[in-house]
Amino acid sequence: MLRLFPLFLIELLFYSCSSEKEKFEYYRFGKQVTPSGKYVIYDYARFGPMAFSSDISATEVFSISETFEEGKGTRVDGAIAEWLSDDTLLVFNFRSELQQPKDTLPIKTEHYRVGDFIVKSINYKSNSGGRVISDFDSVSITQDSIWIRLVSEAKGRRIISFPLGGTYIKVKSDTINHIEVSTRLHKSMDFVYKNPDGTFTSDLPHVGTTRYDLTPVKKISPLSLQEKKVFWEK
Repeated sequence: MLRLFPLFLIELLFYSCSSEKEKFEYYRFGKQVTPSGKYVIYDYARFGPMAFSSDISATEVFSISETFEEGKGTRVDGAIAEWLSDDTLLVFNFRSELQQPKDTLPIKTEHYRVGDFIVKSINYKSNSGGRVISDFDSVSITQDSIWIRLVSEAKGRRIISFPLGGTYIKVKSDTINHIEVSTRLHKSMDFVYKNPDGTFTSDLPHVGTTRYDLTPVKKISPLSLQEKKVFWEK
């Protein structure tokens, strides 16, 4: 018995370590409650296990009563754009290739159900992307939109608004410290392409997205803002 007891402890310790939930360190981890309040959408990203491996990122849906565990939810492929209605979520999938888009039309549209809502997935061939960096001093959220007052020395104060769904609000020490609005689709016919021979071709289809990176200029409490249909990182 004295010889078996240490072996039993080793086996018990091995079992406890192998069955423990694996923990990861995420550099992005947002949580969005769906309009019905019955499901939660998690959007996350972390560095790969090796120095030169690709980052690991995904969007997964869990029941409100479930605990998040990476890879165990229902996956939503693509970039969330907005809630078209309380039961329909718009998602974009982009393909960037050497061959330029022939027009600004989507190449494929599909619908599928996740939880108690429908995902409308639209695929585009993309050839561009943009970013807007600004400060803001006020934010409010209605049932369907987020309203942000931008401040700048050049343009003064102006209000912009976006539909809910693709908004990411980061909170630290009970104050908002960053707002990101992603996947705002931009289409036009003003793209300029440099040909292999060095010449340029203008007035081509332009398909891409604009991301807004917004930083508050003062302390803003998130307590008055609704949590549904917005990604929160706290």
